[in-house]
Amino acid sequence: MEVSLSDGNGELLGIDNEADVESNPEDMGGQDVANEFLGEYEDVATLDVDDIKRMRWDSVDAAYEFYRRLGMCHGFGVRKGDSGKDCRGNLIRYRFFCNKEGLRDGRHNDRVDRRRAHKHETRTNCEAKLSIYFDKTERCWKVRKVATEHNHDLTPTSMVHLIANHREMTDAAKAQIDGLHASGIATSKIIGYMAGMAGGYSLLGFLKKNVYNYVDRTRRANISDGDANAAVVYLEGKAGSDPMSVARYSVTKDARLANLIWADGASRVDYQYFGDVLAFDSTYKKNKYKKPFVIFSGSNNHKQTTIFGFGLLFDESVSSYKWTLENLLEVMCMKKPSMVVTDGDKAIIKAVRSVLPDSTHQLCVWHIKKNVTSNVKDTILRSSFRRWLYVDMEIEEFEMEWEHAVAKYDLHDMEWATQMYERRMMWANAYLQGKFCTDFRTTSPCEGVNAFVKKFSKTTHTILELVQNLELVVREYQNKELLLHFNSMNSVPVMTTGLTSIEQHAASVYTREVFPDVKKQIVQAAALILISKKRCLNTMVYTIEEYEQPATRIKVAYGRSTGKIDCQCNFWRKNGYPCRHMLFVMKSKHVTTISDALVLQR
Repeated sequence: MEVSLSDGNGELLGIDNEADVESNPEDMGGQDVANEFLGEYEDVATLDVDDIKRMRWDSVDAAYEFYRRLGMCHGFGVRKGDSGKDCRGNLIRYRFFCNKEGLRDGRHNDRVDRRRAHKHETRTNCEAKLSIYFDKTERCWKVRKVATEHNHDLTPTSMVHLIANHREMTDAAKAQIDGLHASGIATSKIIGYMAGMAGGYSLLGFLKKNVYNYVDRTRRANISDGDANAAVVYLEGKAGSDPMSVARYSVTKDARLANLIWADGASRVDYQYFGDVLAFDSTYKKNKYKKPFVIFSGSNNHKQTTIFGFGLLFDESVSSYKWTLENLLEVMCMKKPSMVVTDGDKAIIKAVRSVLPDSTHQLCVWHIKKNVTSNVKDTILRSSFRRWLYVDMEIEEFEMEWEHAVAKYDLHDMEWATQMYERRMMWANAYLQGKFCTDFRTTSPCEGVNAFVKKFSKTTHTILELVQNLELVVREYQNKELLLHFNSMNSVPVMTTGLTSIEQHAASVYTREVFPDVKKQIVQAAALILISKKRCLNTMVYTIEEYEQPATRIKVAYGRSTGKIDCQCNFWRKNGYPCRHMLFVMKSKHVTTISDALVLQR
């Protein structure tokens, strides 16, 4: 069939190009070359054969770009053909063909050892072409011959972008992909967003496959010197923008990455304030190498999870955990937590005992309850475990109840029960009461971060990608903290209790998230009954009874000269703010403010 070049419509935007006319054809990249200025022929769709023959180009690349744009306007692809050089090796002729030029060699179809199915035929032996030569007199490329006839149907305008050499991913598109990918957005969602902005996939100019290939090439380029090395270099390079950021690592005997720990400047500052309670576990292995991944977290003054740092371990051995904890302490200026909350892994327990012998090690309550549910079928015994986990009681009372349960439910020969008893000081509230924990008794904050990390990472991600995505996670948590801090600074709670002065002072020293808990204690102070008060030197000892609980009596010591208050219930030591018993005594002594000694720096 015969097709005229004047059919259809299209437009070519012209810009200058200074390519060397003696460039090697193997080095040409037609799609990367700027559009050649076409002079009076700005609309390639309106050019006829005579117009094309009068064309001039400064380079082969410019001629190829012209023919490619011509094919884009009329619905055919372009293939680079053969070329010729003179005796000096200079390129003097070049031919471009329709992409359906030629036929597949028949011997490929006749192979008896073929295993794969035959690919569909795409060539039709089309003879449409553009042949150019270099005019040494005018120092430009001219048309030698142009054939406009195609022996196949041309591609509709809506499908032209599907032809291989008409797919063009611009630098702007690449920059947009890089920016969205750096923000943790999945490649599939990036493609959908860009298609929507362009008005449809047909106007996008490239395919999903091109985007995935570009992202994969970028990923490979980033880790060309090795994934682990790229991650370490990236972390060490952050010191330029964040001088307080720290990364430490160890290597194996064969110079491979063993353990890696890192924290940014803001996280290290947070640790100095809120690092008195540290939670971590290593159940998360969502990375390409299935390496154990550790999140170090705590609770800030807004009762929100705060991230102190991350660790990537060689394995889940005691030595790996010891290395991680030792380096975490060094990174955090040797400040040791008063309490460590973990999931009960044996290797972690040994490492904590070795590195943090003075810290209280508490097992995650959620994991304890899960183990109880799976190992105990009797509902009454389950209730007993819940009581031992949460109720304030003396150690002697717990031991007596445990002995009774062992005898009643025949727990002597149960290995699980024996192990639970050996670890009782890490989970029974009788041993943990009075230990400061900010109501932080589970590793669920770590697991919450894990769940958040899943939004940004995949099992196929490299170490570098994991590190970069974790930056996004930290950024989100720090932004939440900033918003909560802003709200605390720019809002005042409504005063509703009768102890207005104490309530107002509490509102000024506690964050908006902690204040309701303090206010609850102020309200409950009204339900207490004074039984007696006794003077001992400069200290007044108050005996207080709970309303409707005459058997529960609490003693509170108040220093008349120092104003210091200490309560037998240990509520303040555990939670960090005054209990109702302290507030009752403050009311009795007409104290209008909460002592600075009772307001933690955190």
